[in-house]
Amino acid sequence: MVTRPPVVLAGVALVILVWLSQGMTFYHDEYTFILLRDLSLRGIFAPHNEHLSATLVILYRTLLGTVGMASYWPYLGVTFALHLAVSGIVYLVVRREASIGWALGAMAIMLVLGSGGDDILWAFQSGTIGATAFGMGALVIAPRRPAVAAILLTIALSTSGVGLAFFVGTGVHLLLTRPRALPWLLVPLGYYLVWFALFATSSVSPGLDGLVAYVLEGLTASAAGALGSTSLVVGSLALLGLAFGLGRVWDIPPVVLAMLASSVAFFAIAGLVRAQLGADQATASRYIYVAAPAFLMAGAVLLARIPRPIGPAIGAVVFAFALAGNLTLLVESHDRLLSKVACEQALTPLQRGSAGNPC
Repeated sequence: MVTRPPVVLAGVALVILVWLSQGMTFYHDEYTFILLRDLSLRGIFAPHNEHLSATLVILYRTLLGTVGMASYWPYLGVTFALHLAVSGIVYLVVRREASIGWALGAMAIMLVLGSGGDDILWAFQSGTIGATAFGMGALVIAPRRPAVAAILLTIALSTSGVGLAFFVGTGVHLLLTRPRALPWLLVPLGYYLVWFALFATSSVSPGLDGLVAYVLEGLTASAAGALGSTSLVVGSLALLGLAFGLGRVWDIPPVVLAMLASSVAFFAIAGLVRAQLGADQATASRYIYVAAPAFLMAGAVLLARIPRPIGPAIGAVVFAFALAGNLTLLVESHDRLLSKVACEQALTPLQRGSAGNPC
């Protein structure tokens, strides 16, 4: 009985996502994996845009070898499954600290997170969503199952550089709850350093210029995105409210603090190689998806601490605003992606996968 509401909610969201995914097909980076990758050592471990993407390479080669390219749905199916996992973790974390209503509200917003819609509706972003799912899973279970967390982090790091953020967050969680288990993090760290030494290449020189502005803009955009808005003013107000709440409430769960640390770490790590492109780059939909779960968890937990009837009343307003806004943004993501797919129709497959793709 307890599991029925989140399962029903996930089912409704899945119907919406399937409906919005009609017309989607292979696009841009996917052609690089389709045409230029194989299951050789170099094919699996060579970086893609500075990311270790071994898991994603294996996934695409497996799907190509079994279902081919006749349908895009098997590829989207993997993405949706990983997205449901992320949303389920949001539910479980909030449910431990608040009533089922708060947990379902946070999960519902995550399920239709239109501010991160480019990740949800494009199968190639199984890399970002997969790293987020495995990374969040590692962070949550680390104090109880550090060995399993080390395995999950290794998978996350094998899927996307996003995993580095959750490596930091898992370290923070262990530091706050079970510091003696920190040596388990040497397993994923050692694996990643070996890969970096043998395979990593980059045409971008890391630097600190603009890093602070990049991090702040990314966090602001993510806070706004969790509320279904693209306004940095809304995001700034949300961050101020979050800071005020964290300062007033002394029993914030360590897992929530660790998730927030992951969000900061994510934009700091990305900013080391991306800040030179401008702080606006940190507001990309694919980045908002990574940080939004932390804001949803923190927001739900803090709102649940406000006494009745004020807390539930504020929560209802925030939920309605965030849900409506994210549904609107999800439709906009669908339209934007379809226009890009249509733009590519005049290009050859090789041109579609190239860095010079005009679409």
